[in-house]
Amino acid sequence: MSPTADLSPAPEQSSTKTWRKMQENPMVPIGMAGFFAAVVYGVRNFKNRPKSMSASMYIMRFRVFAQSIAVGAMGIGIGFSIAKNYYKQHHPSVGAAGNKK
Repeated sequence: MSPTADLSPAPEQSSTKTWRKMQENPMVPIGMAGFFAAVVYGVRNFKNRPKSMSASMYIMRFRVFAQSIAVGAMGIGIGFSIAKNYYKQHHPSVGAAGNKK
């Protein structure tokens, strides 16, 4: 038997893979940043909450707020991706830079 060459591609480093994924769908990191910004805002304003509101209710409200930012950003990113693919299919004469071929 002859030895077979390993034709699998070289493993991708995690930093390279992360950077590539961020370029493919930039709304996910934006959503993550918005989520963490909402969490930081909620933690900072925790002591200034209305006295009639319990701590668990306050935390629940900010969790929903932070989650909606992340889901909204992902939804916008998906919509942008769908629109980009639709535009590519229906306008094949437009190049990547927006100039006609």
